[in-house]
Amino acid sequence: MLPVLTDVRDPAALAETCRRLGLPPPEPGSVRLGGREASGWVVRVRGLRRPVVCDTRTGVVAYDPADNAHDRYAHLMRFVERCYEVRARLRRADARRAGRKPAKEVV
Repeated sequence: MLPVLTDVRDPAALAETCRRLGLPPPEPGSVRLGGREASGWVVRVRGLRRPVVCDTRTGVVAYDPADNAHDRYAHLMRFVERCYEVRARLRRADARRAGRKPAKEVV
């Protein structure tokens, strides 16, 4: 298991990212990645051999070492970037509904 420290901590944004990308919804669970167990939200990202596990409590995204090749790792990073974009949009929408001016986010 290889970890990426991210700011993917919002399960709603994670689920919405999967929906927008046409991926199966994340499911809570554990997966064995590279000889180690990872628990959290299991997501199957296109372009990767194995699922990734997003721990929304810590922000760690775990993936299989076989997916560390340049092309596959790029798929993982695009997924994480998309999660950030979706989270920012959801926050702006929440701020508008609450009648506040949305704060500019630095992602």
